Amino acid sequence: MPCTRASRRGALALALAVSLALGASGCADDAPPATARGGAVAITLDDFLIRPQTVRARAGRITFHVVNRGRIGHTFHVVLGARDGVAVKTLLPGRRATASADFGRGTYKMVCVLGNHEELGMYGTLVVR
Repeated sequence: MPCTRASRRGALALALAVSLALGASGCADDAPPATARGGAVAITLDDFLIRPQTVRARAGRITFHVVNRGRIGHTFHVVLGARDGVAVKTLLPGRRATASADFGRGTYKMVCVLGNHEELGMYGTLVVR
């Protein structure tokens, strides 16, 4: 079959679609978990991502050093059910905050509670052992 301009465009579109699909599989969800060292962990808020998305820590006092690297304001909450373990109010771009709390064993949700930020990807998991 002769190679036409239309068939080349179709092949290019297919290759682009495949590369985008493969690139999406490398999202932050695939990143290895971070470990809270000495009871502390650095958290970066971005538009619309919390990094690291998974944090492992030992039970006890955990300190979160949070920085907003995004272009809009974000919050940082660590929750178990309806209870906030940590609640950092809105941080404007470039701002930092530190918050600490005592955590027992369990799996906690890290989230930005503004608008639909969680739905856009601003969530993560804190696993305490």
